[in-house]
Amino acid sequence: MKAKISNRRFSSLYASSRRGFTVIEVLIGSSIMLGIIVATLSLYTKSNKVSVDQQQFADIQHNVRAAMYFLSRDIKSIGAGLPLQFSHAFLEGDNNDSSGGPPVYPDRLTFLGNSDPLRLIIQSFDPGSNTVTFEPNQFDMYPYTATSYPADTLGYINRLIIVFPNPELNVQKGEVGKITSVNFVTNQIVFDRVNGKVPKDLNLNPGGDPDDYIGGTVTFIELKTYWLDVDGSYPGGHVGVDGYLGEPGVMYVSQWNPISDSYEHLALALNIEDLQFQYHGDMDADQQLDDNNSDTIIDVNDFLNWGDGGDKSFNWNDDEVSAGIRSVRFLILGKTANPYIGFSGTPSDAMRYIYGKPAIADSPAGDEMDKHRRFLLESTAQIRNMSLSLYNSGTN
Repeated sequence: MKAKISNRRFSSLYASSRRGFTVIEVLIGSSIMLGIIVATLSLYTKSNKVSVDQQQFADIQHNVRAAMYFLSRDIKSIGAGLPLQFSHAFLEGDNNDSSGGPPVYPDRLTFLGNSDPLRLIIQSFDPGSNTVTFEPNQFDMYPYTATSYPADTLGYINRLIIVFPNPELNVQKGEVGKITSVNFVTNQIVFDRVNGKVPKDLNLNPGGDPDDYIGGTVTFIELKTYWLDVDGSYPGGHVGVDGYLGEPGVMYVSQWNPISDSYEHLALALNIEDLQFQYHGDMDADQQLDDNNSDTIIDVNDFLNWGDGGDKSFNWNDDEVSAGIRSVRFLILGKTANPYIGFSGTPSDAMRYIYGKPAIADSPAGDEMDKHRRFLLESTAQIRNMSLSLYNSGTN
């Protein structure tokens, strides 16, 4: 009898242990689990937004810094290998490029340089046939051949050259051309003029008395221009032709190709909103850096926009002014491709220059805060290699 009572008790306890959770316990457990899931998803979503925004910002930082590197390098070598007497023709700015529009008015910088050694002394020049005869043995000094460039990197044919008159005559003339033939026996080259085809003539005045070129020089040149395509529809640009992308906010460096008689474009950076240049030096030729705001201090406030006369009322059509430029300040403003997704609401006025376009040089600030993050870098490059000798013989 006792055994039966004992078995019934154990059976009851076993059945009780199999009843499972109550409804309240299930609800409490589900609520806790749901809370954990929601918190995890919320943390993931917020982290993902921050990551996307950080990637956008890092991208424009890389773009701006890369553009500044190439620009700074080329500015330092403006006029390298060219006669100092013609330094007025080494660079030319374009303030408020007509391709832009409110609130973006980007600048353009065009300049000459020469990275391949060549300095042939002129014996005679026939402007009618564009034939230049050189002093004896001039060709023997260089490794170049009578083949075509760029198929042969040492070829003369198709190379862009500049013909300078005798620097001692103070004649501000010059011819830009493309070599079409070379004769090592007669010491002659023939070239086609490209003065009228190059968009920026850099204050070069073609022509002049042929005798002015006796004792002058012929050198290779590179003609480059840095500019910003604001809206992706730059006048004369064709998508897929000569490297033109046809996308807004692309900063290019373009180099003149004498073979195609056009600029070839290399996209340096994407998502660039503004590009500005300012200039400083001894533009009044008094052998001192110009104090353009008359505060007795030479600083960033003395830099001028191209065409701005400053306190000294410079005339930028005067060759002396452009010849005196020794420093170029440039400002590059990057802009994220998309609005910041991690920012909600309307930016306050304190964030106007973070989520809206700031005023840069003489390019005005934007009126709209579009939640695109901006990144601005500014630097100054000294034109330290102007007329640098490529021939170990002092200045050219």
